[in-house]
Amino acid sequence: MKRAIAAVRSAGEIRREERVAAGHAGAVVWVIASLSVIGMALCLPSGQVHRGAVAAMGIGGCLWGTCSGLFLDYRRLPVWLIHLSTAAGVGAIGVAIGLSGGAASPAWACLFYVVAFAAYFFQPPAAAAYFAACIVVDVIALAGSGSAGSIGAATLVIAAPAFVVLGGAIIVGKRFLWRVRRQAERLAAEQGAQRRVATAVVTGEPADGFYRIVAVEAAQLLAAGAAAILRLDTPDEATIMGSWAQYADREYRVGNTVPVAPDSELAHALAAGVPIRVDQVEADSRLGRLGYGSSLIAPIRVEGRTWGFLAVASMRSRGLTGEHEARLTEFAGLISTAISNIEDRATLAAQASTDALTGVANHRAFYERLTADVSRARRYGTVVSVAMIDVDHFKLVNDVGGHEAGDEMLIRVAGCLSAAARAEDTLARVGGDEFAWILPETGAEEARRAVERARDAFAAPTSEVPRVTISAGICDSRWTSDPTELVRLADRALYSSKDNGRDQIRLYSPSDRDELAAR
Repeated sequence: MKRAIAAVRSAGEIRREERVAAGHAGAVVWVIASLSVIGMALCLPSGQVHRGAVAAMGIGGCLWGTCSGLFLDYRRLPVWLIHLSTAAGVGAIGVAIGLSGGAASPAWACLFYVVAFAAYFFQPPAAAAYFAACIVVDVIALAGSGSAGSIGAATLVIAAPAFVVLGGAIIVGKRFLWRVRRQAERLAAEQGAQRRVATAVVTGEPADGFYRIVAVEAAQLLAAGAAAILRLDTPDEATIMGSWAQYADREYRVGNTVPVAPDSELAHALAAGVPIRVDQVEADSRLGRLGYGSSLIAPIRVEGRTWGFLAVASMRSRGLTGEHEARLTEFAGLISTAISNIEDRATLAAQASTDALTGVANHRAFYERLTADVSRARRYGTVVSVAMIDVDHFKLVNDVGGHEAGDEMLIRVAGCLSAAARAEDTLARVGGDEFAWILPETGAEEARRAVERARDAFAAPTSEVPRVTISAGICDSRWTSDPTELVRLADRALYSSKDNGRDQIRLYSPSDRDELAAR
């Protein structure tokens, strides 16, 4: 029963963008048909019994059409009101036919107005029902008037095929126009999405912003409830790089990892290399628990390998079709080039800011990050420390073991420092054997303990000959809020460490300045 009601409701739907036009067009049909009836009533013989009734019906129809067109807001009124008005029009025309002469009455021609209106605005099943209703009403009116002779039969022979031919032609033409319109809209949407994605790449949009744009464009392109772009990290796991959802509580969070389970849609898409569509999402699945009814996953291939996936989800079951599948595949192919460019740019940026030997930041990246961290500390009233670290007697390492031994030593120093650093810290190689360590929201004493851990790890027994140690100097932003001056003061503390025997860590104090000046 529910399925039947849903089918009837679907057949009776009018496209949302056409509802206002349908309401006003229906009002115009009422007025025109009523004026035709009034004109016909005036042409009836003066002795005709029902002449006044026919004229009254025409006047009433004119009033209804005028009032409904001027005063009813069809943007808010239910669709069934338009159907009720149309059905009432069919019945009124039938009554007019019976009162104005039956088979001899020209009023049956007014049914063409209804046929044309229904064929244009209603879905084909509903339009067909109105065509049948017009034929039935015509038959009943002619039979009820007692004039269903040769004239009535001739009228039906002409009217019935004419209703079907006229209505069918309008339906076919309308569907063709809608198909052309959908193709134009699809092309415009795809070109718009391509333009916005290309603009994001050309203008240097950061990677996270670019992936967000891709998710938004994919969802809008398919009129979906959510979309996400996932990077395949391993054959068993993917990371969400960008996402969008119509409802915030139903959005996958960027940075979350998603397992590529053996029987999952991601695994099928990875193995087959083609889009995978799920018309009915299982209620106990991850998507089902978020309230989605169907999903579509398209693999993204970059330089001959599967880079990741572009996934969209709809709130409705069977909400994504084969047409959506083709559009998502095309869009995934488009963004593969953009992703390649984004990754190339990220690689170049990393190379430009990374020391090639040790893998830590270089001199330029160090000062860029220090400027940002000092500015943030000044804004929020926090403190930032800088540690300058130097390998003791590094020249001797090169003289004894050669430059290869020196390079290995620098790599080991960088590894010990990296192991002791936090995710928010920045390590950099700023000279031949000199390293710098930025510790945000950290005072000098806390910084000393962190550097001490790295120094102890570096001083662990090894087979190195000669034994190598490191010295460090630390200064925090309570002494100065100027990045360059902060590095200079930490450097003074480092020189003080070396002047006092090396293999130690010293915090900056004004006495270091006086001592160095005296020396």
